[in-house]
Amino acid sequence: MRTARQLCIAILVLTALSGLIGGYMLISDPTGRSMRMLTTDLKGTPFIDYTTPGWILLIAIGACSAIAAVIALQHRKIYPYLMMAEGVIVFIWILVQIEMIREFNFLQFIFALFGITLFLLGNLIRKSRKQGAHPVHSMPAPNPRKSHHHKHRKHR
Repeated sequence: MRTARQLCIAILVLTALSGLIGGYMLISDPTGRSMRMLTTDLKGTPFIDYTTPGWILLIAIGACSAIAAVIALQHRKIYPYLMMAEGVIVFIWILVQIEMIREFNFLQFIFALFGITLFLLGNLIRKSRKQGAHPVHSMPAPNPRKSHHHKHRKHR
């Protein structure tokens, strides 16, 4: 499970960096030009510029992925659940993005795979940790020494 955890942390770091950088760029330039995007691409969406999508990207993808990565590095109990949650958030972000702008590109495919991978590996880690918490071998072994109390009782 160490490799699965390390892969998820790497994905979370990449996702965090792209979300933080991309979100910042969209907020600082709501026209989207700095990222080679046009506001006309937002036609048919509830957005007039890239400010709101930038904030969503910065917080839901960037900050949340960074927090999940730090918690996974610290081996806190909840890290598999955070990996799974962030996987769902990333995947939904991509689906909504595709639905709204009616465009699909290779980068969206990669991030959709990241989301699926985070969810599946987070779930695998969660299950293995749950099984590892109460394995058969963790039960205390019966005391092999038998009580000799019966030998010292007085017989009437």
